[in-house]
Amino acid sequence: MIVGAGLTGLHTAYLLGNQGKKVVVIDADQVGYGSSGRNTGKITSSHGLIYDKISKKYGNQKARLYYEANQRGIKLIEEIINKYNIDCDFEKLPNYIFTENEDYVSQIKQEYKTCEKLKIPYEYLNDIEDFPLDVKAALRLDDQAQFNTKKYIDKLAEIDKSKGVLIYENTPVVGLIRDGDTYTIKAKDNIEIKTKILIIASSNPWYDGLRFYFSKQKASRSYLTLSKLNKPIAKGMFINVEKPSKTIRTYTDKGCDYLICGGFDHKTGKCDDEKEIFDKIVDFAKNNFKIGTIEYKWSTQDYITTDNIPYIGRINNEENIYISTGFCKWGISTSAVAAIIFRDLIVNKSSDYEDLFNPSRVGSYLNFDFFKENTIMAYDYIKGKIKKGSTEFDLEKEEGKVVIIDGDKYGAYKDKDGKVFVVDITCTHLGCELEFNSFEHSWDCPCHGSRFNYDGTVLNGPALKPLKLLGMGDNDIDPDLV
Repeated sequence: MIVGAGLTGLHTAYLLGNQGKKVVVIDADQVGYGSSGRNTGKITSSHGLIYDKISKKYGNQKARLYYEANQRGIKLIEEIINKYNIDCDFEKLPNYIFTENEDYVSQIKQEYKTCEKLKIPYEYLNDIEDFPLDVKAALRLDDQAQFNTKKYIDKLAEIDKSKGVLIYENTPVVGLIRDGDTYTIKAKDNIEIKTKILIIASSNPWYDGLRFYFSKQKASRSYLTLSKLNKPIAKGMFINVEKPSKTIRTYTDKGCDYLICGGFDHKTGKCDDEKEIFDKIVDFAKNNFKIGTIEYKWSTQDYITTDNIPYIGRINNEENIYISTGFCKWGISTSAVAAIIFRDLIVNKSSDYEDLFNPSRVGSYLNFDFFKENTIMAYDYIKGKIKKGSTEFDLEKEEGKVVIIDGDKYGAYKDKDGKVFVVDITCTHLGCELEFNSFEHSWDCPCHGSRFNYDGTVLNGPALKPLKLLGMGDNDIDPDLV
């Protein structure tokens, strides 16, 4: 059984279906509704300046293995597209990593030197031709790809169903019961599903067998825009190395060129006004590219590990529970990697990549970034308990804010029809206080990334229980740890 109908869940269902396995996939929302349908569509092994970091921490062999795993993931996606003739705007293009800041040139040069040793075929550039930014240095990796993720994932779901995979949408998990070697997944409306093998492919694990994965990664939100591109630029995918992060790619549909531009990421729940971020993205795009009006805006959430490598594999050696999380914003290629690992572990009992991506690897949390992130989390927890908020309900339509009612903190939101929703904003995962997201109209947790709709329903885990409306009592703080 697979929880999560995103790219990881559907790729895994595809490979296990090919092996004749009986597969059930459930999702709290619809196919591709989460991060899988809200990304740039870049399919690449060029994940920023990571190979030098992995090499220094784990050695050249594992750094090379990370590249090989992701190249294999790209190949799997391409094979599926070609085999089933999927119309998803798939295009082979180079990926560029660049900087506009002289201070980062040495880092790009160091990455290039490391990749030369690893036989990763980067090309070092002093500039990018037909790219209208003042590039000081860049790395180019050819034979990468991009596509329309939603077109692909919708077709992949159809292919999975043709293999006998059962997919149930709008079926959020509310708990897990273990009885010997059988797991009972409890979903809404008193639905129970029994399985011998459980794969949690839902961004951030809602169950982690006391491995505390929510403390070993941070949740990050980033933003994207799409506009018509009136003057062509170099065909390719582009991402910088300095802050703020900037991700750029071109896209052609029905003879029109478009620019996808964004990035500008921040820790979930740590932004005063998300709308201001879109203003910055629009200013950047207009100042550097010849574009028309902004046609679409969207945001997404990712989970970042402290060692730049996702957690993929068995939750521990004793159980048939598998997780995939911490894709570090590169979840398209790594979703296919995860599927390959899960297939190999379940069918063959081993994988070439299991040690590299092992969710229990010590190096992923015995480091400075782990302790720094958890110190920040503790500060945010304490800060959130300080009762600061308005005692007034003077809300504009589609506005939300923290209010104080009878000495307690609540979140108030007025929808476009003028209806007001007031919820307890204590996160139901571990009790941190939530912050309002002005773009998504959600309540976001700065501690571990759980998100809730303004009416209290869960949008992102690890929280499983919704927020209670005013008058329904206090929230149930119930992390599913054991």
